[in-house]
Amino acid sequence: MPAPFAARLTPRFQGDLEELPASIQDKILEAIKRLETNPFGPPPKIGKRKGKGIGQWRLEVWPYRVRYHIIEQEVVLYRVRHRKETYRG
Repeated sequence: MPAPFAARLTPRFQGDLEELPASIQDKILEAIKRLETNPFGPPPKIGKRKGKGIGQWRLEVWPYRVRYHIIEQEVVLYRVRHRKETYRG
């Protein structure tokens, strides 16, 4: 049975992902599979961003954050950053 949502990785997301250690890449790819089932998921691992990030969602894959948008039945993944970089002013 196909997932209700399709994940689309932007070139920027792919570049971010390729820079990470293989073990972290595996964790993030597993998390993306879960997003295809339910991108709105339970907090605190998934949450809607506030402030400058209105309309964006974030997924915690400790210590990284995956940022994405939900457009109809598509989860558009556009950044994966270490939490220190994500929350920097």
